[in-house]
Amino acid sequence: MILEYHRPATVQQAVGLKRRLGGTAVYLAGGTYVNNREFPRQPGHLISLEALKLGAVTRARGGGWALGAGCTLQQLIEDRRVPEPLKAALSQILTRNVRNIATLGGHVAGRMPHSDVLPMLLALDARVARAGRAAPVPLAEFLAAREEGLITAIVLPPAPRGRVAACRNLRASANSRSILSAAVSLVPGRKGIESPIVALSGAARHAARLAPVERALDGRPLPERDELEAVVRRSVRPVSDLLGSAEFKAYQAGVLVARLLGEAWARKGGRA
Repeated sequence: MILEYHRPATVQQAVGLKRRLGGTAVYLAGGTYVNNREFPRQPGHLISLEALKLGAVTRARGGGWALGAGCTLQQLIEDRRVPEPLKAALSQILTRNVRNIATLGGHVAGRMPHSDVLPMLLALDARVARAGRAAPVPLAEFLAAREEGLITAIVLPPAPRGRVAACRNLRASANSRSILSAAVSLVPGRKGIESPIVALSGAARHAARLAPVERALDGRPLPERDELEAVVRRSVRPVSDLLGSAEFKAYQAGVLVARLLGEAWARKGGRA
């Protein structure tokens, strides 16, 4: 039951409220997750982030872009400065009403296991900036650590020259959540794949990079499809649920990632 609604005017005030109220309070941005029945907590206090002015896209220190945590997903799709591969991932959230309300910071903070956006953020080597922290941390580290804190921006570093990226998801129907969602990025080199990043959601408690697949690809020409699928299947440990059995998810993860790598290697990039 909500006991009190707070509307701080500054980031410092918001952080101070959260520190004082502890686990009885949650930050509220767009509210698409906090107001969802799947939200794991029933907070007594809501700390609104509406007045904090976190909804801008700016140049990041050292290059790249800082995407304000308060930016809505639709706002990012319409911003010409946002990389096209990220726009493609954002567009996989099919309901425009949700995209007009949901914020990037809330989406990242929620660590939703079936996210269509987190795999591409991982593939773009995104960093998470939080209030009171000296430097942004890699998104993969943030997701694994389960740390809290007020996210102020998602930082996209400058892309390596020639890097391409692609994303795809697997749904049971147009209106259902993704069973799996994957994103890859790589630099097609003369001797093979360079700096590959392969990320997947839907097969674990949060989106994650598939490090064994990345190691198997780095410095090699693109393997045959069957070999790629087998490497991916060995790298995931999905859990059976209402969306599919573990065996089904592992098989489909191999198909999905192998297809994406082929598209990226062919320099198609973006959303196929």
